[in-house]
Amino acid sequence: MGERDVVSKALPAEARTYSRSAVLRLLYLSREMTRADLARATGLTRVAISEIIQQLIDDGFVLELGLDQSTRPGKRGRLLRLDENSRSIVVLDLSQPYVFRGTVMNLQGHVQVRAERDISQDGSVSLDLLADLTQELVAAAAAPILGLGISSPGIVTPEGVVSNSTYLGWKDVDLRSYMGGLVDCPVLVSNDANAEAVAEGRFGGDTSDLVLVQMTRGVGLGIVLGGQLVSGWSMAACEIGHVVIDQEGELCACGKRGCLETIISVPRLRARIEDNPDRKDDILVESGRLLGRVLSLPSAMLDLPEMVILGDPQVVNTVFMQAMEDEININTSVEFGDGIRVRRSLLGEDSNLLGVCALVLDKCLILAGLAARPSGSRLE
Repeated sequence: MGERDVVSKALPAEARTYSRSAVLRLLYLSREMTRADLARATGLTRVAISEIIQQLIDDGFVLELGLDQSTRPGKRGRLLRLDENSRSIVVLDLSQPYVFRGTVMNLQGHVQVRAERDISQDGSVSLDLLADLTQELVAAAAAPILGLGISSPGIVTPEGVVSNSTYLGWKDVDLRSYMGGLVDCPVLVSNDANAEAVAEGRFGGDTSDLVLVQMTRGVGLGIVLGGQLVSGWSMAACEIGHVVIDQEGELCACGKRGCLETIISVPRLRARIEDNPDRKDDILVESGRLLGRVLSLPSAMLDLPEMVILGDPQVVNTVFMQAMEDEININTSVEFGDGIRVRRSLLGEDSNLLGVCALVLDKCLILAGLAARPSGSRLE
């Protein structure tokens, strides 16, 4: 169904919201268009387009530029562009070891301000510290705050409650409500691996289907299928770090023994390598093969061409990734293809922040009409 059909069948209030949304979406994706271009693309009358554009200019979302210099026949119209600096997005990353990171981004994902707070190494995490970081970023924002996005390790409900985070020591922390009391804007809370999967699927390559493996202090997965994030019935899909691998193994912070992240988390691998530096490659091969065995079943079920891995390159290196890839392909059928490829994320240390920014754009700005970019494009 095209945009013209949707608008014509919508209720009046819904039609007004959709029309404004459609105009902003087109400007966001096309960067510059005239009123006539927008009328043709949406099926709306030029009078309706002019009214919407004037509202968006008054709201500060849209800039009016010079005359269109293209060689198309007819009267030249004035070009219109979304003002990427008209609003700010505050993004927080709670997933890094011993530090909370925060940024202020504009509507194109450009980082305008960075700040961070060190957190205690004894495992205690203070919400007051998070509040202090947020207030600093809000005060530093150059434009009104359109949304606050937070990436947290652990299981996060759609209501923004961190129901269980072994890493942060949190259980049933209503983070969205707490942060909502500090800021005058929508608040979105996402699982960290899910945010990174969204970023990789949208900005890291030309694919709408992928599995992202996150190796930090713990081990997690994010899955995107058909451009949609897979979260599961209880929002615990892909929480593989606390799957028991060895029932007689080391005690995990979750209370079980032999969880996957007690064996192959980055801190655990670093400790093993420090104790046995001459066996570094052997340790990484063994660990890569173990992770490959764990992921062989989902690889066979999903039939994806690649897995993306994110982690410290000193540990999650080519030796580790090759062992992981080999193990998956040994254990799964490659009769109808070339097998799966394991590659490193292309987005670097800001992937988590980019993913949360994208989720804020999707959810918090939907009434303003800012939809996601097509797969393969980047915020830059």
